[in-house]
Amino acid sequence: MPTLDERFTQFLDALGLARVHLASGYVLDAATLARAMPERIASVTLVSPMRFFVEPFRPLEEHLLFISGDRGPGADIVPGLLGELPHARSLRLANHVDATWSDTVADRHDEVLNGLLEFLGSTSGVPDADGQHAPAEGEVAGITFRIAGSGPPIVLLPLGLARSQWDPIVDDLAQRYTVVVASGAFLGMVPTLESRMLGGYQTVVRNVLDTARPQPGDKVLEVGCGSGAVARHLAQWTGADNAITGIDVNDYLLREAANLTRQEGLSARITYQSGDAQSLPLPDAAFDATLSFTVMEELNADRMMAELVRVTRPGGRIGVVVRAVDMPPWFNLDLPDEVRRAAQTVGGAGKEDDGCADASLYGRFVAAGLQDLVMGPQYGADTGARSPERLRMVSGRIGQALERGAAQQFREAVKRASSAGTMVWAEPYHCAVGTVPEK
Repeated sequence: MPTLDERFTQFLDALGLARVHLASGYVLDAATLARAMPERIASVTLVSPMRFFVEPFRPLEEHLLFISGDRGPGADIVPGLLGELPHARSLRLANHVDATWSDTVADRHDEVLNGLLEFLGSTSGVPDADGQHAPAEGEVAGITFRIAGSGPPIVLLPLGLARSQWDPIVDDLAQRYTVVVASGAFLGMVPTLESRMLGGYQTVVRNVLDTARPQPGDKVLEVGCGSGAVARHLAQWTGADNAITGIDVNDYLLREAANLTRQEGLSARITYQSGDAQSLPLPDAAFDATLSFTVMEELNADRMMAELVRVTRPGGRIGVVVRAVDMPPWFNLDLPDEVRRAAQTVGGAGKEDDGCADASLYGRFVAAGLQDLVMGPQYGADTGARSPERLRMVSGRIGQALERGAAQQFREAVKRASSAGTMVWAEPYHCAVGTVPEK
């Protein structure tokens, strides 16, 4: 299978783009391309970078822009990076939550647009795109695209879990630039969401499904379905007897979910719909089983819990999984105790102020009046051999957060364990399943 940089090379060549500006919200994509083809990248803009790899960006340091907020789980990341990349530029958005799910471009439209235009205008040496032969939209090497405007080309890669992505400023950018909006199953959060279901996370999901016990003929709802990885797994697990609905606030992810579902021949069994988990556009008591996996962290948990109960019929089951920020991860690594303790305290994606990412999940199920409760923490265990990309993400996030000496010891321990075949780590979750009482 082609690597991302091989796909991207084919993509640029097919569109006749010799050198481009690049903007992204997912650091792994940008780092891969910056490392593999620095001569074809004139500048890089990163919005709310939650994980970072410094080395690939050093040659582009003077043409690197960070756009970030000063609140939330990612608020400390960019200030730390500027110490290692002192010539990079930073647009700090006051009183803005910096998180993977933040809708930064929509929420701070004018600041982001003006900051980006000023930055792009300072970078020379990007020839105008030859748009005479490029189609307005299409697919190359698994990368889907749409093109607007004229002028020097800027390629917009996906922005994490942002619901609006780049859409609010595409038309404005297109007045001065050839804007190429790229997406697909190989970019952004989609491969991360997909690969997660190939590892230990699948065990956590299966345990909840086994407890929720969807029966043949039951109507099943997944709230916050993302790329559809769980919904497609559920369709295979239940057979053809269940109608499955996936709902998500992110239209970009819903498009990718529909494409992946069609490729697997499951479109007749899974329906996708746009909607907010805090105000579901669904009737009361419409589903026999309502499920949600790592979504309640990102919004008002109380409102979401009330909606899960509302759309589930009396006697129906509700199952929820959240990340557990109140539990340490586990590593099978040979580390000094102080380095291990430091690594275990490095935060993950975090949560919104009103979100739920701890054992308060259990109290919410009790307060909602759910019965026959099955609740408790679980670990999703992965190995370096089974999930190399997730290992790269996890170890990169932790290494970035540690003091320099501890980070070096941690990275070396990961390499030793990977070479020995003993690299095992586990991420913690809180899980709960309950029954809606009969009236």
